[in-house]
Amino acid sequence: MKGVAAEEGEAAAPAPKRGASDEAAGSRSQKRARDSVCDGDVISHGDLIGDLPDDILGTIISLLPTKDGARTQAIARRWRPLWRSSPLNLDVPCLYHLVDDEFKRLPVVSRILSHHPGPARRFHVPLIELRGEKERYDEDAAQIESWFHSRALDNLEELDISFAPLEYTQGKEKLYPLPRSVLRSASTLLLVAIGSCDFPREMAPSLNFPRLKQLKLWSVSISQDVFSRVLSSCHVLENLNLSRIDAGSCLCISSPTLRIIVAHCLFEGKGKLVIKEAPHLERLLLCSRGLGVETMQIVSAPKLDIVGLLSPCMLEIQIANLVFQGLIPSSLENPVCSVKVLSLQFCGPDLDAVLGILRCFPYLEKLYVIWDERIKAKMKNVRQYDPLDPIKCLESHLKVLVLKNYEGGEEEIDFAKFFVLNAKVVKEIKFSLSEKIHIDEKWMANQLSLLKVENKSSQEAQLEFRSGYLNWDLYFDTP
Repeated sequence: MKGVAAEEGEAAAPAPKRGASDEAAGSRSQKRARDSVCDGDVISHGDLIGDLPDDILGTIISLLPTKDGARTQAIARRWRPLWRSSPLNLDVPCLYHLVDDEFKRLPVVSRILSHHPGPARRFHVPLIELRGEKERYDEDAAQIESWFHSRALDNLEELDISFAPLEYTQGKEKLYPLPRSVLRSASTLLLVAIGSCDFPREMAPSLNFPRLKQLKLWSVSISQDVFSRVLSSCHVLENLNLSRIDAGSCLCISSPTLRIIVAHCLFEGKGKLVIKEAPHLERLLLCSRGLGVETMQIVSAPKLDIVGLLSPCMLEIQIANLVFQGLIPSSLENPVCSVKVLSLQFCGPDLDAVLGILRCFPYLEKLYVIWDERIKAKMKNVRQYDPLDPIKCLESHLKVLVLKNYEGGEEEIDFAKFFVLNAKVVKEIKFSLSEKIHIDEKWMANQLSLLKVENKSSQEAQLEFRSGYLNWDLYFDTP
């Protein structure tokens, strides 16, 4: 009974007085509940996200796709001002999701910018198409120009914009001239991607990118002097991505801050790539065969750590004082000691050619070899391997070997077996199989037997086979 009486007494005790802040918080909660009922809000009283502070909700909205961010205004009365007060993420990779008519794309973007006061974090509008009739073309051009005078884009951080070709003449694209206003927010930009346009010469002198870290140019017509001016105006640039640059027959890159250069099909025809001064360059990634590059010259890149794809399609490659003619070193007297990761591409297994290249990179730790039958260039005058002349990286540095498009034929087995038996510190040999190959236990057992795994030089060596889309990243699978 005593216990019951105590409980009753506690139940009967008056509630503690509420402070002013508690009463204010309760009043706000009650008001929010009334608002949600009166306005027919779709949020229920038990919804937890609605209890978050406005600044956190604003951050969430800014991370949503543009259409979804704008739709949050319909959730509840409290949410209506949040989209306009949140940083704008204008990302419209497929505008046909918003409108049916292709040529209503521009007004859609204009309306978004007129309704949102900014600031904008990201502006991504790809393959903008202008109407062909002169009067309508001028209207569209004026509308595009007006976007970048919008207050919403005053402090833009990421710009990703490209244009559809205006027309084709004798197989060549006529490109839209990049509006000068596009780079009005250059002082705040962190990332810029510009595609399929003509970069005007008169824009170059005024450029200044004090914060830009990443620059991507693709299908851009730009003269060498304007390109050089663009690079020199980027004071902290780290990542440069280039594809189909119409700058003549030679493209020269100099930058005191660049760490990564990525190139895809650099020239439409044949050309020369020169990396003149790049004291902090670590990665040079050439991501497709041929690239249109006949000659590549790396004059000064003392920190260069990762290089590839190199193929015999490139007639001459020079890295510092080391010169290759069709991937055959002219001399072994000038090794490159900074490179730790190398990617090579051949039409098929060519062990002597690869070993000749390895002699030039004594501290190599990772080697990627890609076999592609579309590579037509043949290796000539390759130096024969001399077992009495050891290769330094095989003796003490090579840890990883990746073979891509492996089919398990006799020549490929002999190629891989050499590394099994001679790479003394290798830890991983990875076989990325051709789509033609179907793995089963019998095939695997036969391969391991032919590769003489029981006689491997490194006791730590592990062999791994993968097929289909389960391939290793050729460039970024690095420490």
